[in-house]
Amino acid sequence: MTRQPKGAMTFAEGLYDYKVDVDIIFNNGKDKKDFVLRTCLDQYSVWKARYAKGASPFKAFIKGPMREAAIIDREIWVFGIDATNSHDIVAAVNIGTDYFKVRPDDIIGDVYVKNLNAESEHDMLRQALVKANKSLYEKTCSAIMEAARVLGCSKPLNFWVYSNSKNPKINQEALHDALMDGGASSVETDTAKRNYWVGSNDGLQERKIRTNLHLAKLNIQ
Repeated sequence: MTRQPKGAMTFAEGLYDYKVDVDIIFNNGKDKKDFVLRTCLDQYSVWKARYAKGASPFKAFIKGPMREAAIIDREIWVFGIDATNSHDIVAAVNIGTDYFKVRPDDIIGDVYVKNLNAESEHDMLRQALVKANKSLYEKTCSAIMEAARVLGCSKPLNFWVYSNSKNPKINQEALHDALMDGGASSVETDTAKRNYWVGSNDGLQERKIRTNLHLAKLNIQ
C-alpha cells in the first residue's frame, strides 16, 4: 500500500538549529513528515537579526494580508504569526498548502510547539508567569481549532507540546488544564523523556533541558 504523504506545522520557532522536531511521537516512536510549515512570532528582519540565519525571504499573499515567508532547507517558514490568532494561523496554512500543493488537514493535522513562554517572562513574578503561560496555551489551543474550522477541516487534530512536566513556568497539571480549557477533548503525557536545546524569547540564552512530550486531541465540530 502506498504511504500517504504527511505534514506538520510548528509555532513560535526561534533559533534554526533548535527548531522543533516534528517526527517524534509517543513511546520513542517516529512519524516521518514529508513537508513542514514552521511559523515565528517575529518578523523576518527581527528573526534574522536575533538568530543570524540566512534565507531567501519572499512576500506571500494568499487570501489575506501580505506575509513574509522563506524557504529554508525545503521547508516553509512564515513570519509574524501569532499562535493565539486564528487569522494568522489560517494565513500561514494557506501559504503552506499553496506551496506544497496539499490540503489544510495535511498540515494542521499535527501541530508542534516547544516551551511556549509569555513575552517579557523575565519581568514577571513566578505566579504571574504561570498564569500568563496558561492563558497562552489555552488561547493557542482555541485558535488552532478555530483556524481548522475556517479551513474546512473535519478530522481530529494532534497538538503536540514539548514541556518538562516539572517546568516551574507551567507544570504538567497547569498545562493540561490550559489545553482542556482551550477545547482539547483529552491530554496525555508520554512516559519517555527527551533532551533538547532551547533558546529564550530574546535569543540571548540557550541551554539543553530534559523535557516531556504532551499530546492534546482536538476534535473539530
